[in-house]
Amino acid sequence: MSDTEAISAITGNSRSNTAQQSRVSFGDDFDDFLTLLTTQLQNQDPLEPTDTTEFTNQLVLFAGVEQDISQNDNLEQLIGLEAANQAVGALGYIGKEVEAEGNIFVLEEGDTGVELNYSLADTATNAAITVFDAAGNVAFVGQVDKEFGPHTFVWDALGANGTPVEPGAYTFQVNAVNADDQPIPVTLSTKNTVDGVESDDTGTFLTSGILSIPLDKVFATTVPPVQTADAGA
Repeated sequence: MSDTEAISAITGNSRSNTAQQSRVSFGDDFDDFLTLLTTQLQNQDPLEPTDTTEFTNQLVLFAGVEQDISQNDNLEQLIGLEAANQAVGALGYIGKEVEAEGNIFVLEEGDTGVELNYSLADTATNAAITVFDAAGNVAFVGQVDKEFGPHTFVWDALGANGTPVEPGAYTFQVNAVNADDQPIPVTLSTKNTVDGVESDDTGTFLTSGILSIPLDKVFATTVPPVQTADAGA
């Protein structure tokens, strides 16, 4: 099965069967209604026939419900197709480096540094970055650039004692305050190379190792430089 077929299958299997379930329930209710209607007409007094106005209104109501279910079914199919198209389109990110809003990153064995990106909504009088390990323990604390706008802080993957930290998942945050000691909004982002695509009921995600990146959080994409062999090799 190709990547496209696999993603389409995942998307199709994950879609809700709400319209189908509603159609089955509607069919059962309509059968019960017709049974009651038939029974009442068979047992009506010929001299005082049953007023059919209410039955007519209910038939009209059933017809409207059936139409609504049909429209909902068509809408679900359109949503499924859109999700499949989005997942297929996301295949183009594989092999590329994406910058996405978020504060989770992974240190691989042998990594000697990682770029952590942040953007300040205003110039700060004080700004600090804190890195946490997967258990929530503080791995590093340091001062960062306080000017308004986007910045990149390169963490050397060393802990407070100057020794390399363990590989694994980490998070970071940047706290900044203005002259009035009021917090300044900060947007955090990381860069990762995409190695796969996933899709479920909640949306489409790009994967990078153990990371899962929501497609709608990506705001920049670059192609990594091509590695060439040394001329003397």
